[in-house]
Amino acid sequence: MIASPADRERVIGIDIGTTNACVAVVEGGVPMVIPNSQGQTLLPVMVSVSEQGRRVVGHLARRQAVIFAENTATGLKRLIGRKYSSHAVRQVTDMVGFRLTSGGNDEPHAVLRGENVTIGELYTTVVAELKRTAEQYLNQPVHKAVVTVPVCFTDAQRQAVREAVQRTGLEVLRIVQEPVAAGIAYGIGQGESKPQRIAVYSLGGGAFEFTLLSLRGSSLEVQAQAGDPTLGGEDFDRRILDWLIFGFAKDHKLDLRQDRTALQRVRDAVEKAKCELSSLEEVSIEVPFIISSGTSEPLHLVRTLPRSKLEELSEDLIDRTMQIARGALAEAGVEPQEVDTVLLVGGMTRMPRVQAAVQDVFGRTPSFTMPPEEVIALGAALQGAALVHVSEPPAASVPVPPEKIAVQRALGLVVAGGNTFRLIEPGSGVPCDRRHIFSTTRDSQTGVRFLIVEGNSERGEENKLLGELLLEGMRQAPRGEPDIEIHFHLEENGTLLVSATNLETKEQRKAQFATHALDGVSSQSPGAGGGYTLEMKPDEELARTQQGIERLIGEIQRLLPRAELAVGASDMGMDAVRRARAAVERAKIAIIRGEPVVLLDTQNILRRTAVMLRGVTGGPTR
Repeated sequence: MIASPADRERVIGIDIGTTNACVAVVEGGVPMVIPNSQGQTLLPVMVSVSEQGRRVVGHLARRQAVIFAENTATGLKRLIGRKYSSHAVRQVTDMVGFRLTSGGNDEPHAVLRGENVTIGELYTTVVAELKRTAEQYLNQPVHKAVVTVPVCFTDAQRQAVREAVQRTGLEVLRIVQEPVAAGIAYGIGQGESKPQRIAVYSLGGGAFEFTLLSLRGSSLEVQAQAGDPTLGGEDFDRRILDWLIFGFAKDHKLDLRQDRTALQRVRDAVEKAKCELSSLEEVSIEVPFIISSGTSEPLHLVRTLPRSKLEELSEDLIDRTMQIARGALAEAGVEPQEVDTVLLVGGMTRMPRVQAAVQDVFGRTPSFTMPPEEVIALGAALQGAALVHVSEPPAASVPVPPEKIAVQRALGLVVAGGNTFRLIEPGSGVPCDRRHIFSTTRDSQTGVRFLIVEGNSERGEENKLLGELLLEGMRQAPRGEPDIEIHFHLEENGTLLVSATNLETKEQRKAQFATHALDGVSSQSPGAGGGYTLEMKPDEELARTQQGIERLIGEIQRLLPRAELAVGASDMGMDAVRRARAAVERAKIAIIRGEPVVLLDTQNILRRTAVMLRGVTGGPTR
């Protein structure tokens, strides 16, 4: 059969997640995810180098990772377009089995069997496999694609993704933000004329992202966004894995973590059990001949996992996502009940407890009519079909959101301690206005110097210094008493208008700065520091909270060895010790991130943990 011109204009939608990737296309006006020759629709985002030096991707790489973990690259989405010296890359380095090194221009390279490979090149390998799958299914070459990325991606990350896709010979018609793609897949905006607010709760294998979208006409815009790039389904797996391993150690006095093959078999069983618990109340985890005890009889791992136990093990992980969602809504000034639609994205949203938690927060049943692992790719395919006008009704009526100007590099102020306080976040639509109230850091301070910076680093000296604004003539008062409102207005041409107003006297100072916030040009200005006199109102309380958390971490770490001796090998006791260690690790990450809401919650968790350990060890429970 001769292909029509429309058929020759096929556009594929590509979604590459932290854990899995998939590719979709529109067939007869209906979007569908393309399966590979084995019928699998999800491709593990893993690239391995075999002993023969051959590069393999996907499911085969996942199998090889059991033996060749140090030669298998994972977590590519967390690395693409970043600098080797960045905090994000340092975090990934501690989590993956392969070695990362710095290449030219501070670019991270994966070391696989002694060869340095760029992250972009590995990304291209994954995309090439998706392209091959699509061409094999469609029985024709594919030349065009719409690709999705997270809202938080910087311009450098977006460009790195674009280049990785282009190296496969694909033309990138558009890069679409993932929550926007999900909205397109759900048909948000079709036949609607009134404005809407759409919340996209995305919990995948390796990351969590919450986005508040605003629908005006046929344009979907990001109103607020927050997330945790290190919180995902893998963390749920790890909780079950620890529970199984500690239980097995109690019964047989053997640690399965010392046998990598056994550990990988348990991991596979854990992931399967977790998925089954979305529809079953309990599952039996059975891994026969898991390990030899040194006798003639091999040992088997057999244990029943109730859904209630999974919920107990992962309760704090789900709570963390809800805190992030509430924080993003509060920042946007939107109450949960004011959200019109809630979309669930990512495989972990199949978990009933997750769905119930989302419903509790928003007071409405979330939309769950499309496969959460595939919905982003489906939206990208619909967007691509609409761009080249090849889809049949009703898909032709899918709105094509215009390329909305969005901020690529954050704009903010340097506050006490040298940190950056962001007023305008990456992903914000332009033009935009942001306001925040600050105060003084010294008693009897009569002037405040505001340092305006551009960049995505948490540290002020790592961002570009745009200039400063000086507000003088303030009355002498105790520190933290005067209120100064800062107003940022970013125009579509990249001009930033800044005003500082003394709310007591109404005296005001204004200035304007030229920025690269919209094109993402990296122009950092080291050494922008100095004697900073600006302070956020809650900054002092934040510092006290951090200090309190550090004291609690120290106390818990001192109590843990005594607690382990006290509980012996009891299942309940070991589970409590494991939870305490996990609480400490999460607290350390919370201190680094410095998010006030998370820090307060972390402090409460540590207090409860410390009380529990004092009780176990016989210490005072003050």
